[in-house]
Amino acid sequence: MLQHKHRAWKNKQVMYTTNRKAAEFYPFFDPLRDGHTLGWTTKTGIALGSGAVYLLLQYYSFPDKMDFFQQYCWVLGIIISTSMLAMYVAAEVFRHSLATMHKMEVGHFVSQEIVSKWLTDKKYLLAGFGFATVNTAVGHLLGVPAEFHESVVSLSAIYLGMFAAGFASGMGLLGIFAIIILYLRFAPNLQYALNPENPDGIGGIKKLGDALWFFGALTGLVGVLVSIFMFGVNWTNVHNEIIQNLFLFWVSLPYVFAVSIVLIPGLAVRRQISYFKHYKEKQLKREKAKLYSSYKKFDAMEDDAIINEKKVIKERLNRIQDELEKLRKMRNSHIDR
Repeated sequence: MLQHKHRAWKNKQVMYTTNRKAAEFYPFFDPLRDGHTLGWTTKTGIALGSGAVYLLLQYYSFPDKMDFFQQYCWVLGIIISTSMLAMYVAAEVFRHSLATMHKMEVGHFVSQEIVSKWLTDKKYLLAGFGFATVNTAVGHLLGVPAEFHESVVSLSAIYLGMFAAGFASGMGLLGIFAIIILYLRFAPNLQYALNPENPDGIGGIKKLGDALWFFGALTGLVGVLVSIFMFGVNWTNVHNEIIQNLFLFWVSLPYVFAVSIVLIPGLAVRRQISYFKHYKEKQLKREKAKLYSSYKKFDAMEDDAIINEKKVIKERLNRIQDELEKLRKMRNSHIDR
């Protein structure tokens, strides 16, 4: 059954060779102009500049400058810059992952579909504005400290900072959702594209797994900064039990997404690779049994033709044994060690 599907896949590959095109990912924040994306100096400048604008505005809005440090406003500025820079880095890594997927996709190219459906500029903006609004509302419900109410500028600045941080984080969360969906849709293709001979020890998809670990680490880093900010600010409403639960939920959210982007695709990939290894092992053992039977059928009196044929069979048996060993050593996913 799998061999029949494999032949059908080969035929589809020939049909799609002329019009196959890799998915392109150049969102509004990292556009392609004259064949090039923004330089890293520009990207870093945009990210650091955005955080710096908030920090300067918030710092000079306080009559007492020590409030700026006591209320951990500086961390919010780092969150803004880090989130934006993480988006640029993640976009570059994601483009490399798309190129790897493109080489392994079968017939219906899910990477192109997911990118064109989920990662559009419109949805990025909607996700950014939506999460920014929710993030600002959560900050309001937690209770902005009295120090920020001393002037309209300082109060406006903290709300602006929470909105900006939420906007960048919202676009990142959309990317996480899209990547999870992409891997869930892409995983069934693996049984046709895996190569146990690949030295990476995971059938040729180690780069895809490494990308997920990287995305998880970026999300976790932002989560650490969010935790520092959330626990550093003297929120006025945290005495309320409901607000306390909201506080804990909001602190834990980045870590939930960091684990999800590694674990959910990992489980989907693991299932497909396990199925591939099980089927391939049965196939190799069946072939090995047939060859061994053929080897034993030869007469004791051997001529040169029989000797040569037995030599060929023995070499094939050794190759099958090597393939079985490599198959058993092959990891089932990036979450297996």
